[in-house]
Amino acid sequence: MRLGTIIIYLFITLAKIFGLSDRSLEFSVEYFVGVETKYVCLLSCEKSYWYRNFVKRGSSQNIAAMSVYVDRRENLDFKMIDLCLTHSTAPIGILINPKCSTFEDLMYYASENSFFDARYKWLIVDETEIINNLSVTVNTDRYLENFNSAEEENNVTDINMTIVQVLSAVNLSVDADITVSITKGSRRYDLFEIFNFGKIRGGKFIIQKIGNWDEKKGLNISKVFKYYRRWDFQNMALKMIVAMNTLGKAFDPVMITNRVPAPGVAVITQTGAQILEEVAALHNIRYNYTVVDRWVGDYKREHLYTVTNGLYFREHDITPVLRFLRNHFSRYDVLFPSVTLYETRYYYKIPSYGIGNFENQFLRPLSTAAWWCVVAIAILCGIVLMLSAIVERRPITIDFALFSVLALICQQSRKLTILVTGLSCLLIYNYYTSSVVSWLLNGPPPSINSLQELLESPLQPLFQDTGVSYSWLQLPDYYYNNKNTKAEDELKKRLLNMKKNGKNIFKSVNDGIDLVRQGGYVYHTDTNGANKRISETFTQRELCDLDSLESMPKYLLYPCVQKNSPYRQFYSWSLLRLKERGIIRCIQLRTWSQGLKCDGSSPRALALGGAAPAFILLAIGYVLGTIIMLLER
Repeated sequence: MRLGTIIIYLFITLAKIFGLSDRSLEFSVEYFVGVETKYVCLLSCEKSYWYRNFVKRGSSQNIAAMSVYVDRRENLDFKMIDLCLTHSTAPIGILINPKCSTFEDLMYYASENSFFDARYKWLIVDETEIINNLSVTVNTDRYLENFNSAEEENNVTDINMTIVQVLSAVNLSVDADITVSITKGSRRYDLFEIFNFGKIRGGKFIIQKIGNWDEKKGLNISKVFKYYRRWDFQNMALKMIVAMNTLGKAFDPVMITNRVPAPGVAVITQTGAQILEEVAALHNIRYNYTVVDRWVGDYKREHLYTVTNGLYFREHDITPVLRFLRNHFSRYDVLFPSVTLYETRYYYKIPSYGIGNFENQFLRPLSTAAWWCVVAIAILCGIVLMLSAIVERRPITIDFALFSVLALICQQSRKLTILVTGLSCLLIYNYYTSSVVSWLLNGPPPSINSLQELLESPLQPLFQDTGVSYSWLQLPDYYYNNKNTKAEDELKKRLLNMKKNGKNIFKSVNDGIDLVRQGGYVYHTDTNGANKRISETFTQRELCDLDSLESMPKYLLYPCVQKNSPYRQFYSWSLLRLKERGIIRCIQLRTWSQGLKCDGSSPRALALGGAAPAFILLAIGYVLGTIIMLLER
């Protein structure tokens, strides 16, 4: 027995000197085939013949390989290592022997350069664990997972303490794909996956068995998706950043997760936060919240009070909702699917005074050019009469030409009065019929059709006190609708001037809609919050007097995480599961509000303010007819 132990020890020593064995070569190729990896980077401290054999066997399985010699610390070529690890856009396999003298340096380098994320599939082949008393060990039975049968739960395995110490110190996360193979006998490897739920966030370091490889039976590895194996985050805390107005109160998560959101909380924030809370409840995660006042920032380090800046500088892990902004894709990652919709409108009470855009369009006064034509024709007639008087050798007087023109038009006061009365009646009838058709039958038309018309109106603009409004007002390149950039720039200038003059331009949804109800104000807010308040306060008649102008069309909103976040794949997978089960749709229906419309039972009163020109013409005609009658007498 003692002789057998000595022989085994000599075999281990030779393995250390000459590198990995042919058996490990066969196992490694079969492993990368099993995990569907087509490109492998060999961080090798062995002789080149092992690399050539790997390439030969790998090419038969459509696996390409590149090798970097990493035997000595002083000779490490990090440029070649970077080239090896970034050579392919597809998932990259990495094979390394933990007995290399540079193993610890390479692990720390990989940690600092984010080479432990889901794009890289690490295989650490350790062949020195044939007998446990040859090295320091750490028992990992408390991490073992039942992946095949109950027998595996009682299989206590020891892993080299050096590997555990190094990997527990580096920055691993839940998306890490690190597999350590431990030799069991002369023909078998046991496979363990190593990860951390989040080293930076205080997550736990986990080692759990996922399968084995046998020289006769081949690779037997768990086919269960890795996030099913990593289901329980063990109450780890992630940092969530949200934009809202707490109205001077201390923040409580109930403000955004309750069925009825607190004042100052947008419905989109409530919807997104409730969906992420469902994910947290399923996976034993908790959130530490940070509240800021704006969604989109300028990406300056000193301005961390915006959602996008918090993600960009990796101070926070996730936010419940953000817009799909293409020019921001390099700053943070978007999770799919979407969790809610966002639409904003300008709400106002239809004005009942004014000319043109605010009244019936069928009865408008003649244009300036038309009136000048009337004056020119009258002058021309006067000139013709004066010329005829000269030809007939009559006395040339101004009153003769003037009254001759009036006589040609009217002949006498009675006919003038009849003419004016007829014209007035025709105008009033035209106004009445057009008003009946356009207002009573079709309902009140939109009185403001563009943002430019809104700026020309006497309505005072107000905005909802939310992070979206603050971002829009402070960022020069942020717009609700790119089709209205000029009008929005003009509106921003007007609002900034109002703010400088001490006017409060931001109002809560309840206060803003109440001011719209009184009249004289136009309020910009999201449709969900507005619909909820309108349904609570407006009567049917007031609904018929209410109108709105589109600001931001319906946009899908998505949860977002840090760029290349280790939680991106996990959250996308979790959100898709919630969507498949109808949970996202259930939360949306619970938080969204339905729009209300005028049903036509309270038509707008037919006012005669627009027919004023007809009455003015009637009055002037009567007075002029009376004057002509007196002059004729």
